Amino acid sequence: MNIVELLKEKGQQLQLSNGEFIRRLEPQVRELKESLNQSVSNSFASAFFSRFIAVANEELHPAVVPLPAVVELASSLRRKLGQEVHLGDWQLVDQSMIDSFAQATGDAQWIHTDPVRAERESPFKSTIAHGFLIVSLLPKMRGLEEYAKVHYPNSRMVVNCGMNDLRFITPVKSGSRLRSRTYLRKYELNKRSIDLTEEVIVEIELGRKEACRVELLTRVYL
Repeated sequence: MNIVELLKEKGQQLQLSNGEFIRRLEPQVRELKESLNQSVSNSFASAFFSRFIAVANEELHPAVVPLPAVVELASSLRRKLGQEVHLGDWQLVDQSMIDSFAQATGDAQWIHTDPVRAERESPFKSTIAHGFLIVSLLPKMRGLEEYAKVHYPNSRMVVNCGMNDLRFITPVKSGSRLRSRTYLRKYELNKRSIDLTEEVIVEIELGRKEACRVELLTRVYL
């Protein structure tokens, strides 16, 4: 089989993982190298294939090894995977908080800041909180600092890395109380840290409707 045919055949196997692809390709590459070395005695061929095998070994044997503290925390997290890991306290969202957020962000649309007009014209008959105000309250509702002290006592710091699939489901009227439920969905080990993916559901006390759902991405440094 020539090199063109070989690459064409392997190109049809893209659904394989990188590691599996390299494991299957490596023996044939070695055979091809020996064949080329018999006919072409130059340093280019040897250098090319030596680099290929080095990359293959890096793929199959990653150099990053988690620290013992990371492995220990991962062992604890494994037992919590898929479970509810935190239930927050009720948090009041009143007009004063909404007005302060509007002033800080420049989003002073009347549906948030004008109770008289909202009662008259809004389908909600009340002002409503900004969606991003609810998001900004997540660390507090999530109790992240206190939770970290208990569950990640050896951590150096805990940082927010982003979020996935944010959805605002039910408008939050001024005067409502909210709380969060957090579920551990995924974790990934790094050398000195662990990346967490947690689903957070924000509930409205009256009627127990959901205000929003989001996946929070958090990194715990050890």
